[in-house]
Amino acid sequence: MSPLRTWTATGLALCNAVLSEAISFPYHNTTHPHHNTTFTYPNPTLPHPITVHENGGMQTNYDFVIVGGGAAGLALAVRLSEVESQTVLVLEAGQFPEVVKAYTTPGAGQQVLGTDLDWGFSTPPQESLGNRTITYHRGRGVGGSTLVNGLTYGRGSSSIYNLWQDLGNERWDWDSVLPYFESTSFVPIDVAPYQTYNASAYSDNGPVALSYPTYVYDSSTAFIEALGSVNVSTVIDLNLGNNIGAKQEPLTLDAQQQRVSSYHSYYKPVRTRPNLIVRPLSQVQQVTLEMRDGSLAATGVVYSDMASGTTLNVTASKEVILSAGVFQTPQLLMLSGIGPQETLQSFGISEYLVNENVGRHMQDHFYFSVIARAQTNSSASQLYNRVDLMQAAQQEYSANHSGPLTTPIGPTYGFRQLSTEELQSLGAAEALANQTAQAQIEYLWEDIYYPAVPSMVLPQYPDWKNESVISVTAALLSPVSRGNVTLQTNNIQDAPAININYLESIIDQQIALFMFRSLRTVLSQTVLSQYTVGPNYGEVVPGVDVKDESTILEYIKSTLQPVWHAAGTCRMQPLDEGGVVDDRLRVYGVDGLRIIDASIFPVIPDNHIQGPVYMVAEKAAHMIKEDYNLN
Repeated sequence: MSPLRTWTATGLALCNAVLSEAISFPYHNTTHPHHNTTFTYPNPTLPHPITVHENGGMQTNYDFVIVGGGAAGLALAVRLSEVESQTVLVLEAGQFPEVVKAYTTPGAGQQVLGTDLDWGFSTPPQESLGNRTITYHRGRGVGGSTLVNGLTYGRGSSSIYNLWQDLGNERWDWDSVLPYFESTSFVPIDVAPYQTYNASAYSDNGPVALSYPTYVYDSSTAFIEALGSVNVSTVIDLNLGNNIGAKQEPLTLDAQQQRVSSYHSYYKPVRTRPNLIVRPLSQVQQVTLEMRDGSLAATGVVYSDMASGTTLNVTASKEVILSAGVFQTPQLLMLSGIGPQETLQSFGISEYLVNENVGRHMQDHFYFSVIARAQTNSSASQLYNRVDLMQAAQQEYSANHSGPLTTPIGPTYGFRQLSTEELQSLGAAEALANQTAQAQIEYLWEDIYYPAVPSMVLPQYPDWKNESVISVTAALLSPVSRGNVTLQTNNIQDAPAININYLESIIDQQIALFMFRSLRTVLSQTVLSQYTVGPNYGEVVPGVDVKDESTILEYIKSTLQPVWHAAGTCRMQPLDEGGVVDDRLRVYGVDGLRIIDASIFPVIPDNHIQGPVYMVAEKAAHMIKEDYNLN
C-alpha cells in the first residue's frame, strides 16, 4: 500500500470559505486544534504511484523523524534524544563527511566545493543580473553546510530578533533567544590584533567550539584599521547584540585548528546513543499525510535508500520535522502537496494544502569585490594556483595544525550601520524603516582570487596563475529584493528552481553602488595600500576605467556572488501576513509537522547565519520538549 493514502472523491461540497488569499484548502472543513483556525482540506490523489518496499528488518517507527542532517537537524536530533524514552531518526541525503578528507582543514574550503559534500545547485538565468546563471553551493552530508561554509560564527543585531517578535512571533525577541545562542565554548588564543572577545557572550561548555586562526596576514589586520575611513570602528565583540564594528570574527574552530561542524560538535560525541539513528544516503521524497480526527496530519515520510536503490517508508508517532534547508524544505513541502496552487497543479501534484507562501519571500546576502595586486607575503591567494605552495602548506598543517591553512579565505570583518542621512540619500529610508538599528553592509578582507574557484571563473578576471592578490569585499545585509524557490519537476532527484533575484530592487542597486565606492576608499588607505603593488593602490579588477554608475553597476551585476545565506522561504509569521509556520515552528494546517532551519527566518540577520541556525534548533528543541512534557 502506498504510504500516502489515495483518497477518492467523497461527494463533499466545495467549501467556499478560505482563510485568506494566501492559503486555501478546498473540500473539507475543520478547525485546527493548534491554531484555532478553520481550514478546508482537499481529497487528494497521488500524481504518480510510489512503490514502497519492505524495510528489511529496520525499525519503521520513531517518535521524531527529522529530514536533513545539517546544522539544525543534527543539533535538534541530539537535544531531543537526550530524553532516553524518545527515539529519533535523522534522514540525510548525503554521506558521512569523511568521504572528503580535506573538509576539516579551514583553509581548504575551496577544495571541498564541487565534491560529494556539495549540492552545487545552479539558478535559472537571472534577469536582474543580465541572465547570469549562478552556482549556489550548499553542504550535502551529515553536517550540512557546516561542512563547507566559511566557519564564521555571528549572531547579528538584537534589533533583528526584536523585529521577529514585532512581526507576530512571541518570545523570539533578543532576550528570549539569547540563551539559545550560548551553545558555544570559546577556545581563546591571542596571536594577532583584534582577536578579542567578551567571555560573557559565550558559555563555558557548549558543543560548538569557537576560536581564532593562528595564522593571520598583516594585510588582514591593516584592513580592520582601514575600515575607520568608512565609519566602522574596532570593537571587542560583535555577539552581544551589537553587530556594528570591525574585528577578527570568531570561527567554528577547535583547539587543534580544525573545522567544527554540527557532525563533530553535536553528533559524534553521542553517536552511540541507542535512541538516535542517523541514516546517510537517505533522500526523502514525500511527507506522508492523512486525515486524523478531521485534521490533516503528517504521519511519516517516504525516502530513497540510495545504497540499496529501494524506496522505504517510516512513520513518526509524534512529529515529522523538516530541516532540509532553505531550498529543499519548500521543495519537499510542494512535492508532498503543500504549497502554491498553481505550482501544484502545473506539476500534477494533488493539493493537500494550498499555501501561497511556501517558497516565497527569500532573502539572501550577496557580495562583490575590488581586487588588488598584493605583495607575496600579504596573501595566501597563490596557494590555490601553485602546487608547490599548497603542498608545503598541507605538510605544515598535517604536521602541526599550523600555517596558512588554519585560516579560511576571509577571517576579518567589519559591519557598518548606515546613518539616517545616508539611508535617505540612497532612497532606502522608507523600505528599511524597521531595519535601521542594524548593520546594512558587511566588509570583508579575502585572500582568494576567484578564478581559483571553478564556479567563479568570469571574463572580468584576468587569468593570473602566480599573482598574489587581496580582495576588499562588501556584502549587502538588508536586501529589499526577494527571491523564491519553486519546482522544476515533480521528482525530488531534480533540483528546485532557485530564483535569487539579486538587485531586482532599485534600492539594492543604489546601496550596492555606495558599497563599491566605499571599497575603493578602504583600499586607498595607506595602512592597507602599503601591502599592495602597482598604481591605483594596486587595483586590477575592475580597474580605474570602471568609474561611472552604469559601468560600476554592470561590473557588480556581472561578478557578484552569493554569500550562501539564503533564508525565509517558509517563514515564521502570521498566516495572513505571509507565514508558513507559527511561532512554535508548526506548519499551518498540518498536525505533527514542523520546520526547523533557516527557511523560517522572518527577516535575515545582519551577520552570517550559522549561529542563528544553531539558535533556532536549540530553541526548537526546548519548545518541543515543552509541548510533549519531556523536560
